[in-house]
Amino acid sequence: MKRDQLERYLRKYLRLNEFDDSSLNGLQVEGADEISSVAFAVSACAEAFRKAAARNAGALVVHHGLLWKGREPERATGPMAERLRLLIKNDISLFAYHLPLDAHEECGNNAVAARALGLSKLEPFGDYHAMKIGWKGVLKSPLRLDKFVARLEKYYGHEAMVVKGGPETIRRAGIVSGGAAGEAVQAALEGLDLYVTGESSEPITYLARESRLNFAALGHYATERVGVMALAAHIKKKFAVETFFIELDNRA
Repeated sequence: MKRDQLERYLRKYLRLNEFDDSSLNGLQVEGADEISSVAFAVSACAEAFRKAAARNAGALVVHHGLLWKGREPERATGPMAERLRLLIKNDISLFAYHLPLDAHEECGNNAVAARALGLSKLEPFGDYHAMKIGWKGVLKSPLRLDKFVARLEKYYGHEAMVVKGGPETIRRAGIVSGGAAGEAVQAALEGLDLYVTGESSEPITYLARESRLNFAALGHYATERVGVMALAAHIKKKFAVETFFIELDNRA
């Protein structure tokens, strides 16, 4: 497939124009015009670039890219220079999709996880930059908190950091992947039994207890593997092109 064909499709499919994002979403580094395989990873880093090159990927799609808005331009020295050198030397195009890959109803981090965890009657949830980037839903059969936490740990492959502040039985839950501990406030206001995200923060323990909300953090990386893996499967089916996910060792 053509690089520009992939760029146009992802721009439309992930609805880039609808998001006010700190990420410079879309094509960040231009590589070869022709792409025979597409790699996917959570974050842009030298290890991911090396593994993509080892399998002759013509493009790498990530959730966390190299280029962000509102920051002083980073000098192309040290780690940044090495990253750029790897991409350019191996003619790999780098694509990044941040909030669009959180919010998407088919391939997003949160909708895919919500369905896999047994939530139904899904609705957008979690206001961030004037967009709802998470999803909430209802369990068909209410489940004890410890049982649902075990389900979370099995699905994400990561130990949960849990604050028990709400009911022992979970029926309504919301998910916003990554570093979204602050959105627990919205979960409490909407009367959810459990809020799931990637990272916690020091004030959340008190907020959860005082708001009668259960809180579970399953790891920033672990909760954001979901979207890129789902997108890899979608692109493979849509274009009949080889895709593969690059797993990295990151417990954060």
